[in-house]
Amino acid sequence: MGRFITIRLGHALVVLVIVVVLTFLITHIIPGDALLARMGGQNFNESSAEAVALLKAQYGLDKPLHVQFFVWITDFLAGNWQESIAYGQDVMEMFLDRCTVTLQLFFWATLWQFLIGIPAGIFGALKRNSLTDMFLTTGALIGVSMPVFWQAIMMIYLLAVLLPIFPPSGFVPFAEDPMGNIISMAMPGFVLGTSAAGSLARYVRSSLLEVMSQDYIRTARAKGLAERSVIILHALKPSMIPVVTVVGLGWAVMISGSFFVENIFALPGIGRMLLMATFEQDFPVIQALLVVISINVLVVNFLVDILYAYLDPRVRLCGLLVNTRSLASWSSPSLFPAIVRGSVSGYTLVHVPT
Repeated sequence: MGRFITIRLGHALVVLVIVVVLTFLITHIIPGDALLARMGGQNFNESSAEAVALLKAQYGLDKPLHVQFFVWITDFLAGNWQESIAYGQDVMEMFLDRCTVTLQLFFWATLWQFLIGIPAGIFGALKRNSLTDMFLTTGALIGVSMPVFWQAIMMIYLLAVLLPIFPPSGFVPFAEDPMGNIISMAMPGFVLGTSAAGSLARYVRSSLLEVMSQDYIRTARAKGLAERSVIILHALKPSMIPVVTVVGLGWAVMISGSFFVENIFALPGIGRMLLMATFEQDFPVIQALLVVISINVLVVNFLVDILYAYLDPRVRLCGLLVNTRSLASWSSPSLFPAIVRGSVSGYTLVHVPT
């Protein structure tokens, strides 16, 4: 298990280095000049070479590109995320102020994802090929296919314009008005959560159907156990193992969807902050937020890999026991499904075609 964690951590670090380098390079080739925009906002003369040189020296843009990169990454690791060009505020302080809003949005989205996706997948599997299954499967496909921004606009039109139940936009801090906070976050969280709930429902349905076809499920039924006991005690828990992967992938989907949701519902979160920084070519904000978001996604996926390997030992065995006595030829890039057989001298991995 320790070697498995080390390998996964090494992969994550390689990806992080690539993301950091690409983030730095991309932010320096964005069209436009945020420094000139700031000078104009402060009534500076745009043709003043002295003012331009002063601002470039302040942000380190007068140095060679490789020097800028090492200075920036050193300051970033030390907690100095520089100052926003557009707002003149410390980027870390701006991030911390908006982080709570995005975390609340993710909390509500995850709650809706579980409340909708898991029951829909279970009922779809138990009512396979019935009208209920067709209805739930169609709903899941609609949730996966419908763009987040379109669903947000429709929700605002239905529940804020035609039926004024929820406010169309805005954010109320929880400390000021707890009920107002819940009302203001309910609709954005529902929009962001339903897009991930569709994928979750499909995975839960497929996983539960696969588990229900296993031999030990037939054995449990042959022993005379009630169908409810078979499902709850023997089928439900093993079928939830692949859901861990879906939740990890859904986290990245939620981050990308939050850019649209926060902008449409006027939520002062990280997604809206990054979107406004992109429009204003505020490269200190763009660089810091992209790196933080990338680290967040990598950490979540790393934890998902570890948890999956803990729940299903076949994952770490397939990932580590490559130099054993016998290794079958794989017909696809995926390591699953596979049967791991133990022996005195080592392990054998046998591919099972699907």
